[in-house]
Parts: sequence; C-alpha cells; structure tokens
Amino acid sequence: MSRFGKILSSRLFVVSVLIFIQISVIVLPMVFLSAFYVPLFLLFEATSFFIAITILNRNNNPDFKIAWLIPVLCFPVGGALLYIMFGRTHLNKKNTKKLRNAVESFKGIITPNYELLDTLGETNAHIKREANYIISNSRSNVYAFTETEFLNPGALFFEELIVELKKSETYIFLEYFIIGEGEMWQRIFEILCEKASAGVEVRLIYDDIGTINLLPVDFPEKMKEKGINAVVFNPYKPSLDRFMNYRDHRKFAIIDGKVAFTGGINIADEYINRKERFGFWEDSCVKLNGDAVQKVVVLYLEMWYFVTGEKQDTQKYVITHQRKNDGFVIPFSDEPLIRGLVHENAYINVIDDAKKYVYICTPYLILDDVMENALIRAAKSGVDVKIITPHIPDKKLIFEMTRANYERLIDSGVGIYEFVPGFIHTKMIISDDTTAIVGTCNFDYRSFYLHFENGVWMYKSKAVAQAVQSFLNSLSSSVKITAEFCSDLTFGRRLIRSLLKVLSPLL
Repeated sequence: MSRFGKILSSRLFVVSVLIFIQISVIVLPMVFLSAFYVPLFLLFEATSFFIAITILNRNNNPDFKIAWLIPVLCFPVGGALLYIMFGRTHLNKKNTKKLRNAVESFKGIITPNYELLDTLGETNAHIKREANYIISNSRSNVYAFTETEFLNPGALFFEELIVELKKSETYIFLEYFIIGEGEMWQRIFEILCEKASAGVEVRLIYDDIGTINLLPVDFPEKMKEKGINAVVFNPYKPSLDRFMNYRDHRKFAIIDGKVAFTGGINIADEYINRKERFGFWEDSCVKLNGDAVQKVVVLYLEMWYFVTGEKQDTQKYVITHQRKNDGFVIPFSDEPLIRGLVHENAYINVIDDAKKYVYICTPYLILDDVMENALIRAAKSGVDVKIITPHIPDKKLIFEMTRANYERLIDSGVGIYEFVPGFIHTKMIISDDTTAIVGTCNFDYRSFYLHFENGVWMYKSKAVAQAVQSFLNSLSSSVKITAEFCSDLTFGRRLIRSLLKVLSPLL
C-alpha cells in the first residue's frame, strides 16, 4: 500500500476523522437543524448511555471499562464509533466459527503427557502448576526431548536460520508480523526460491498491517511465480468490523518439522542491525530442535486453515523427531478464542512462583492493575524484580505510556532500567535460573488482549541459562531509572502521563 494509503489506514487518522464528526454533529445541527437539535442530541446521549451499560457488563478488565467509558460518555458520537471500531475485545461470530473450526480440526493431534507433568510435580509442585495452566488453556503439551538455544542478538538468529533453511528437504513454513525488503529478506528469499524449485514445499503467512507499507499488494502473486505459497492474515479494508483490530503478531520459522525458531525477531534489516533506526536493535529468539516442534507445526497449520479454509494433512507435517533431554519445553499460543489471557496469566504465574528473582525484557511496559500488582507483590515479598525497557523509543507516544508506568513500580521496589544503546525488542521473563518464557508477547494491552501471540515456556533448559546471561549483558548497558527521574516532571508532562495511563487500553 502507498504511503498515502498507510496514512488513511492509521489509527491517528481514524481518530481525527471521528473527532471531526463529533464536532460536526455538535455544530452543524445548531446551524442547519436547529429545530431537531434537541431530539438528535437526546438520541446520541441515549445511545452513549446504552453503550456505556454494555461496556460495564462486558467480561473485561476494569481498566478497559474505565478507559472506554471516558470517551463514550464525554463524546457520544465519536466515542461510540471509536468503541464500535476498536473497543470490542472478542471476535465476531464469523471469525469465531472459523477459528474454532481450525482448532477443532487438529483436536487430538497434541495430547498432554501426564507422566511428564507428574515428573515435574515431583521436582517442584509450583512448576507443575505453571506447566499445567499453559497446557490446559492452550491445547499444548510438555516435551522433554528438545534441544533449546537462546539466540541473541538478531544477527546470530539470522545466521542460524540461513543454515537450517539450506538443510531443508521437505518443507519450510514461515509466519511473521513484519517482512521488509532488504538484505535479510533477500537472502532468505533466494534460498526459498532455490528450495521451491527443488521440490521443497514453501509456505509464508504475513500480517497485512505489519507489512502494509513494506510489501506490494501483489506480493502473494509474485511469490506464487517462484513456487512460494504466500497468504495474508486479515487483509486491511476500511470497515467497522472489529476483526480489523486483531493482528497476527506471531513469529515462526519451521524446517521439516524438526527445527523451529520463534521470538521477537521479524524479517527486516533493523532486526539484524543492517539498518539503524533506533540505535542498536537488541532482540532475541529461541531455536527448538526436537519433539516440541510438533506443537509449533500444529499452531502453524491451524493458522493456515484459519486464513485459507484449506484442510491440512497433519500426518504429512507432524513427525516424530527427538533429541537429547534438555529440560522441559512447552510451545503455546494465545488468540482471541481463548478468553483466559494465557500469556498474561503465564507471566503472572512465573512472577508469583519466584523465590529469588524475576528478570523481564519488554519493548513496551503498559500494564493493567493485575500485572502491576503481581510485580509489586513480588518486589515487596523480597524477590529481586528487574525490568529492562528501551532508552531510544520506536514510538514516542508509547514510550511516554511506558514511562508513565515507572513511578509506582519503582516506589514499590521494582528495578526499572533503560537499554542505553537503543531499542530492546526482546520479550521474555526469567525466574530463579530455572524458568523462562520467550516469545512474541509484549507487556502491554494489545499483546495480552487482542493479538495472536506465541511463546515457549522452558524449565531447566540450556536456553534458560543463556537467556539469563543475555539479560545480564543488556543490564550492564542499561541505566537505572530513579524515583527522582520520575518525579522531576513539569505539571504538563505529569498531566499527560496520567491521562495516557488511564487511556492506555485504547491505544
């Protein structure tokens, strides 16, 4: 899509239009429809009141309710339209049915290994509880014959990915939120073309909003000419359909059902620091080699079925492949069909079970009360809680929202650090040298409530120790944020941050 098209599709443009409509609704009736102004105004007020009651009765987080009540009640027309477009946090019937069909078509392919769960329970009852929650709420399983490797920075992931792509013999599955033309994509594309011409099945899923100004509209057709089957997740169209608000934020590279990569890294040159955008781009992912890849393959096939409606032959793609024991691994996903906020609760379980420390990396720290209280509770219980966020932002408004969450956490004993060299995009939580979750899910509302996300829970795996070392390396390049830094603000800036914190669920 053109730059002009991107502007038209941006939320800022949509909000601006709604504000204009709101002003027009107030002013124009006064000029042209003075005789009908009062009944129209009462109609809009009644509509606003009805929507407010609907919001209060939704099974949503209270933060969401408060944030939406403000614009709906203050600006009956614009606020109501804004809520209809962006505020409803559940899929419509059509897409709910599609997603349920996709999930049910793979029912029974992945079944829980209760013996392994019992083994975990013998080691640590709290760890078994963490694992059981994820398995029960994301249709997953725990695996014990998968080698793990934490890859950081992005350039290291890229090298490993190229090596594995060149080894592929049967299929390559890719799913990414962002694909941008450049050195990274060009090298991958050349290998995909070579493999496709050799008979390897190559598939690609990409999100339309994530790539809206990066790829041409006819990208799938161009890929098809090279033997690559590419499909677009949720193509953008100007619409009041709330499904436009859901995006595929997952990131997968799967080779032959044996090896899989996932984490924060997309396919664009800034992720491997071939192009500088926000200083040094710090990012990470996990490489899985073994039986846990089975679940990753099923997650990919579910998404393919959801996007295309094409039934899949699981026996062709889900294979038995075991490596040496390297701790316990659970790949999992989080999508709007699941109403339990799997990622947020999985993170909270790790926080609640920590005895010594909790280390977190996230590019955005925009918390609801439940997550904020979990972090504060851990810090006040004597757990060393440290969080690293970027020092150079990619989005200035979101950066202000992130900083608006610092003060209460710091006052409660949570250590907040900003990564001085640039932008840290890693999404992970680590606890007590034993447990980690690495994946695509940020600590913010959109990731927890709206996006399709994925992660990997690991216990006593090699990648956990590597993630700890990576965190400590990033910490050594970070500056600690003090209480004085948070309090030394002008009245205007403090007012803006307070407003942003209240309205953050909307953005």
